[in-house]
Amino acid sequence: MTGQPVVVVGVDGSPASTAALTWAVAHARDVGARVVAVSVCRVRPTPPSDDRQLTPADAFTALHQRELDQAISVIDAGDVEIEARVPRGAAGPVLVAILTDADALVLGGHGYRRGKVSVIGPVIGHCLRHARIPVVVVTAGGGGDGSPARVGMPVSAQEFR
Repeated sequence: MTGQPVVVVGVDGSPASTAALTWAVAHARDVGARVVAVSVCRVRPTPPSDDRQLTPADAFTALHQRELDQAISVIDAGDVEIEARVPRGAAGPVLVAILTDADALVLGGHGYRRGKVSVIGPVIGHCLRHARIPVVVVTAGGGGDGSPARVGMPVSAQEFR
């Protein structure tokens, strides 16, 4: 990794991802990083037809872009640079692939529990297994209401089971 630190944050429109974006921007401000906000579209690209300008996949990508732009617009970013990306694919693998030059990954966790055990979703699970950088999980409270953000270090598949 060279140059300015990079914090990648997954944004899916949920309150937890909004909290994650807010936390990522505040953290980036503290460490002098830039933020890459990612909203992953789970659609397969379709070739344009002769009679349509916009394919269904393009329309879905455009919707993700608008929602990501909206999420970014309500964040007080100050002088923190935020780059918006809307790649296509499965969220976990796409996020891990983007982490090449990143220093941290921030995700929103929904805070589901079964009894006294926290239940993580498949995207967070995939990122914890495959990311080689710290993964921060921010619940919908986002730490701003006194609830802490949780930092998870990547684990191997054997340790995760």
